[in-house]
Amino acid sequence: MAFTSDLRIKNTIKEVHLAVLAELSKRHINENLYLRIFDESKEDSLNWEEGGLTFKNKLLNLNLGSNDAAWYYIAEGKAIPLVVIEGTFGTERGQFGDGQFNRFSHALGPAKNGFIGVLLIPFKGESYVKVETHETLFDYKFQYAHLRRDIVKAAIKVNKSEPGKYFTIDAYDLGLLKDLVLNSFLKAIKTENQYALICEKIEQKMKEYITGKERGKSNQLLDKVYDSKGDLLKGYTGRLFTHNYAALTTAEKRDAHGLLGKTLIESYLISPKKLLCIFIRLNKKEIGYLSSRTAKEFTYLLNNPELKIVCSEDLIIKDKPAELKLVMMRNQNLLLNSEKGFIKRIKGLFEKGEILVKL
Repeated sequence: MAFTSDLRIKNTIKEVHLAVLAELSKRHINENLYLRIFDESKEDSLNWEEGGLTFKNKLLNLNLGSNDAAWYYIAEGKAIPLVVIEGTFGTERGQFGDGQFNRFSHALGPAKNGFIGVLLIPFKGESYVKVETHETLFDYKFQYAHLRRDIVKAAIKVNKSEPGKYFTIDAYDLGLLKDLVLNSFLKAIKTENQYALICEKIEQKMKEYITGKERGKSNQLLDKVYDSKGDLLKGYTGRLFTHNYAALTTAEKRDAHGLLGKTLIESYLISPKKLLCIFIRLNKKEIGYLSSRTAKEFTYLLNNPELKIVCSEDLIIKDKPAELKLVMMRNQNLLLNSEKGFIKRIKGLFEKGEILVKL
């Protein structure tokens, strides 16, 4: 069996658990701290109350994704989560970009329910990447992959608006994770602890990670959006999405998971504004098909009051060549031909009021 990122994370968590138990024993603390962790992911997908590791957005009654493990204690016959972990070594396995966003919603679930959610990931990982050389067709080199700063920035916003906490912790800073688990348990059993100090330390490390790093200008994030009358839409930030129907449904593509994470991150970053999600390659019929499916990702987007979804048929495009090219792009594989230059042009047309949105 391959030593996967998932298995590696779970083994790492088990090692932290043993270290915490050893510390509790040294302090002669007899109350029980438990770790809920499974070798198979099918148990992870059960809701917390059913013995699993998945948490809901109770307002929408929708799941936010399963986690890898959780420390908990028993109070009045109920399992109370303390620290819930969603972990990955993705930055050491070629996740340089949007692939990291897939994980964001998982640890968000505990935070929205008043608990601590942790994204455990190497902040700076080394991945092998293919490069062309003169000697052979392909060769390999190490390339650094950094934790996306938008994830950390959004997590800090979560901490200001949700009842729980969302922490990002470096997978090579396990002493910090151990201290968080230990002190959250000590606090729960009303024993002297440094819980507040540890939380402050983690948040400070998160802030230091993003200090001086401004967001790059995205070709898909719109500074201005205009309605069908040509009036500036106030209270909204627009974002272009280039997914087509196949990308959100077929087994080999399935981009919906990353779409959910990306959208949630963006909605926290632009708060208190709402996010206008503009799917330039989907029509109303396809939106209808997606809304009738049981896939939680798109269902979550459709039912989130902080978002508004529009599609190609909701657009008034004054530039006819651009309109024609959008039609021709509907089934194009953007992984093979990204059309970044054209998407940048579309962004400009929106911001100049040459593409209007019918709400």
